[in-house]
Amino acid sequence: MRVQFDLRPASVLEKERKKTSFNLTRTLVMVLLPIFVIANLAYIGLMTMNMFTMQGELEDKRYEVESLEGERMALEAEIQRLKAQEAVYVNTLKIMQDDLPTLEVLNAFEQHMEYGMGLDSLRFANPVAGGTPVAVAATAATEEQIIRLYDGLMSSGVFAAGTMSNSKRDDRTGRVSFTLNLTALPIGQIKAFDAR
Repeated sequence: MRVQFDLRPASVLEKERKKTSFNLTRTLVMVLLPIFVIANLAYIGLMTMNMFTMQGELEDKRYEVESLEGERMALEAEIQRLKAQEAVYVNTLKIMQDDLPTLEVLNAFEQHMEYGMGLDSLRFANPVAGGTPVAVAATAATEEQIIRLYDGLMSSGVFAAGTMSNSKRDDRTGRVSFTLNLTALPIGQIKAFDAR
């Protein structure tokens, strides 16, 4: 039998023994290292897939934003067009409100004046807050015609208020001269005429 002596120092022999002996730490490292590498590779793969998915979603959102931006610009253009149209309507309505209701007043007189009545003068004053003052000088055959004319004018929807200031009968002709002070409503407030 052959005997061999190991003449290496004890510290070297201890290191050699530690390399070949069972070590829990080394075993755990050998088991956990491949698990860690596989988990990291799976995580990197999953994150890469998520990145591509998010890039696709980002492109979809960009397309939606561009589409909404186009719609917003179209709506702003439509709003500007409608504002311009509204300004035209407002100006037209203002002109109509400031305009004298001449035709409406004449139409009301035409509807309510009876046979034998005459209109001597019809004067419009500058419009005030409540309407347009109208001074009327006319003649009638009887006082009853004047009362019916006044009642008809007040119910016509053209006048807000009115007074009959004076009346005078001409002894020679038998006709009654009278004056009315009326306030015509603004054009936008005039109601429809009574159908008589």
